[in-house]
Amino acid sequence: TIDIQRTSQTYDCKESCLCRILRFFWSASPPDTILQPNVFPGNCWAFKGHQGQVVIKLPARVHLTAITVQHITKDASPSGTVISAPKDIAVFVSLLGTSDKEEETLLGVFTFNAEEDPMQTFPLKNMLLPRAFSHVKLLVKSNWGNPWYTCIYRVKVHGKME
Repeated sequence: TIDIQRTSQTYDCKESCLCRILRFFWSASPPDTILQPNVFPGNCWAFKGHQGQVVIKLPARVHLTAITVQHITKDASPSGTVISAPKDIAVFVSLLGTSDKEEETLLGVFTFNAEEDPMQTFPLKNMLLPRAFSHVKLLVKSNWGNPWYTCIYRVKVHGKME
């Protein structure tokens, strides 16, 4: 599930006249969209700007091995671009999701190359094993050029349950 308290707000484009008109046909998807298998143009979670985060609460403590991030291809994009795709990503883990002062541990920093495979898997540092974690934070530090929002289509967390 998504820890809404520690996740960036969903992008709301009400400043744009065009967006207000399109709202009759389209509405913003919630963060838990990234946990669903339906990856088609527009079915993503968007947050405002080029920096944001999502915190995923795992069903149990997990010994993490990798994380997969997915976006659509340039060919599938209605605009013909993938500038809203995440670019620089950091992955953090923690044990409990209730404390603001909780210590997070960095497991990796990656670049999602939007021009390559739309589904990219990044191995995480194994130095923390045999520790298992209950929360994963995906911190997007930049995107590929969209000044208004960043879209994440899907995130998969890989590992073994404790």
